[in-house]
Amino acid sequence: MISPDSAMAKTSSNVFGAPLTEIRSVADVSRIVRRSSGSRLLFRGQHVDRPLLPRIARIANEKHIPYGDLVKIERRMIDRLVRESPHLTNGVYPRNDWEWLSVAQHQGLPTRLLDWTASALAGLWFAVAVDPRGQSEGVLWVLEVPATHEKTPKKSDDVFSSKLTFVFQPFHVDRRIVAQSGWFSAHRYAEAQDKFVPLEQIGRFKNLLSRYTISADRFQSLRDELRTMGITQATMFPDMAGLCAEIQAECLGSWRAPRSI
Repeated sequence: MISPDSAMAKTSSNVFGAPLTEIRSVADVSRIVRRSSGSRLLFRGQHVDRPLLPRIARIANEKHIPYGDLVKIERRMIDRLVRESPHLTNGVYPRNDWEWLSVAQHQGLPTRLLDWTASALAGLWFAVAVDPRGQSEGVLWVLEVPATHEKTPKKSDDVFSSKLTFVFQPFHVDRRIVAQSGWFSAHRYAEAQDKFVPLEQIGRFKNLLSRYTISADRFQSLRDELRTMGITQATMFPDMAGLCAEIQAECLGSWRAPRSI
């Protein structure tokens, strides 16, 4: 596995030619975007540094679930979602397995999809929305996507047996996908290796990735900056739960005891 530091050093210079390795303000993200080559950029913020693996693969690693069984479990979860959720779809009914997988991912079901966003500010928000564990760093990954790495899944494509990891924009069948300018990387199950492979270890992607760190002491100031720009829990999750979380964050999350004179 490529170490995070070596990946950062390699990709920052190869993709953008930029000495910037740490984000301290929203202006730093603007610098990253301005230095891009003009290809599509996707962003992924993580409040902890970990490999670019879909959540179902991370769960399998934690629980020691054989990957062969994991693929069957994933299919079973989607089949059950299709059967039991029609009354919850608000009249917008996914038309194929790809759309069901996209909705499942955005509603919290672990799948082979990994979330990305076309919005640099949304990506930064996801990196700092949750306070870091201890003094651990947050990470903003930036992926430069050539057209050859994008795909529009067809109804006839078998979602569970793809031979290639690729990037796609889901149909807007879920409010969260729209609000978050959502994209996905769809990770293939590598039968020969009996695992899902992290994106940063896949040859056709690793030289298109850049990794930027965010120190723990910058999380709150970055959240404050983003809030003034309209990037909040409520805008990222446009439902009652998102609104309640934003009210709590604004009223309690940044509260500080008055300084004594």
